Amino acid sequence: MIDSSDFRLMKLVHALVWSGLVISGLAVLTACSPAAEKAPPIPAVYVTPVHNDHGEDMRILSGAVRPRIESDLAFRAGGKVTARLVDLGQAVRAGQPLARIDAADYQLAADAAAEQLRAAQVDATQAASDAARFKRLLLDGSVGAADHERQQARSDAAAARVVQAERQLEVLRNRAGYAVLTAPFDGVVTGLQIEVGQMVDEAQPVMVLAKPGELEVVVDVPEALAAGLREKVAQARIAGIPDLVKLKLRELAPSASAQTRTFRARYAIASPPPGLRMGVTADVQLAGKDATTSAELPSGALLTTNKTPSVWLVDDKAGTLTQQTVTLLSQSTDQVRVTGLPDGVLVVSAGAQKLDAGMKVQAVMRPGSL
Repeated sequence: MIDSSDFRLMKLVHALVWSGLVISGLAVLTACSPAAEKAPPIPAVYVTPVHNDHGEDMRILSGAVRPRIESDLAFRAGGKVTARLVDLGQAVRAGQPLARIDAADYQLAADAAAEQLRAAQVDATQAASDAARFKRLLLDGSVGAADHERQQARSDAAAARVVQAERQLEVLRNRAGYAVLTAPFDGVVTGLQIEVGQMVDEAQPVMVLAKPGELEVVVDVPEALAAGLREKVAQARIAGIPDLVKLKLRELAPSASAQTRTFRARYAIASPPPGLRMGVTADVQLAGKDATTSAELPSGALLTTNKTPSVWLVDDKAGTLTQQTVTLLSQSTDQVRVTGLPDGVLVVSAGAQKLDAGMKVQAVMRPGSL
């Protein structure tokens, strides 16, 4: 006979067994259900931007953007600098004072010349009066003709000394005015070689003033290129300007520099782009007039399906691929030269054979391709 306590224990054991069976069944069902599918990863591809040039027929020289008019300014008198009135990069107007030197000695010399002029004027007035009196005495025979002529000569010499003293005073006053260096034209200060307290000599360059309105590209050309420079097509890649800039040769130095044995060439910029600044680097590209514009790419960028060379163009924002036909000019182990691509587009430069037009890709700039 089973008592009530044994009965309750049996019911508890029975409930635990059924609970275990239910949990086991749920685990089996969960293990058998299919897992959620993950989105396939977007493959990354190396890309290279296209830079068209003229290949082996092109030479690249490093130059700079400079103002067409740039003057070295100097005092027309020497002395101690008492004031520098402008700073580097400051815009100035024609006639504006730029710097001053001590003019005390020049002013004293001008004052002394003024006194000499007054003395010469007194002597000239007296000599003229004596000459007039001798002329009257000559008429009544009181003096001889020789005495009158000598007195007239003294009067003429005294008048000449007055003119000389006037010119000397004008020179010294001008020299006192040279103690102030003024701007000869509207421009920008691009160089400073003076500070207050410095001693400068007459005609010593102390400042550089440039007209920023008309800029050009200045480059030193090797002797081997100078002879045929006018027959070359010139373009420049300027720092801060995304597109190539067309150039026109304006001036070529008639002789080479004694130190570098190069000829200084100045190129006018055909259409100055906005944002152009003087002093920035400009890589001048010189090419023959009949040279073909082309781009050099890694050999892995070239597709040769159906015997028609092509490359993959990548839209880096959308991640899409477009196949573009090109013309193959030359090919080496690791490089190809092709035509038919605009500047700046991104080309898949590795693993192009493994891609197709329906794929989505992530563009990664190839190291060293910029």
